Amino acid sequence: MACAECGANRGHLLGCSQSTIQVRPAEPTLAERIAQDEAAETGASRYELGRLFAFPAVYLVMWLLSGTGIGSFVLRTFFGMWLHELGHASAAWLTGRWALPVPWFTFSFDRTVLVSVLMFGGAVALVRFGKRRDSGTTMALGLVLFVATLAGHLAPPALQQPFFIFGGEAGAMVYGALLTCGFLVRSPLRVFQGGLRWGWLVIGAASWADAARVWWASKTDFEAIPFGVEDGMPSDASRLVDEFGWDAAAMVRRFLTVALVSLVVAMLAFVAALVRERLAPAGPRRT
Repeated sequence: MACAECGANRGHLLGCSQSTIQVRPAEPTLAERIAQDEAAETGASRYELGRLFAFPAVYLVMWLLSGTGIGSFVLRTFFGMWLHELGHASAAWLTGRWALPVPWFTFSFDRTVLVSVLMFGGAVALVRFGKRRDSGTTMALGLVLFVATLAGHLAPPALQQPFFIFGGEAGAMVYGALLTCGFLVRSPLRVFQGGLRWGWLVIGAASWADAARVWWASKTDFEAIPFGVEDGMPSDASRLVDEFGWDAAAMVRRFLTVALVSLVVAMLAFVAALVRERLAPAGPRRT
């Protein structure tokens, strides 16, 4: 009687499931296995999505810590102070002045051509670097730096000094938010991989929370405004009010505006990273 599968009258043909001789399928090549792996990677990585949600969680933890005595001291001493002084120095660099940030103080000097060349040249180099790597974010940062440097150079001298003082707390929040965005970047550069990106997130969120907490409390309690003397010199808030005639309430609103805008930008970057992971998940990692 003929086999119903292969039609052979006697025995079974090679390949028939009833045959006693079976051919083992050839092992897929390395290229075929890679293609299969990438084809299977059709949805967002659960690990990557879980890692991304650490972004708002760290912001929340740092905000809660900034409301405690010891937490506020730790955040200011080990995180916020460094970006605060960098904010002072950056404000000076944007106006073409040389500045040197050190712990708890920033040395500022007169305007020099070298600083102007470095600032404008750095902005152009950043745009070119982003263009070469086809990174719209990097190009945008370069354009923002160029416009900010141009505005700082064109600002009248009467605005440059208060801008330098305002840049301390404002810089702590702006730089803090920008550092946290480094956690969201998908890049082959090692600076955005491994433990380093977790460091950007912790340092940035701590600095932002430390500065923002002060001005959030000052919104309803003017006694929370850091007036007075620090290390033998008037505080930034005292100088802005006493030397430059800023209204205390207006000063609080300006710092809160910086806090809110920087936070909104950071959270928009977080949402964009979630959408990116949904639409274009990272491929499988291989050694």
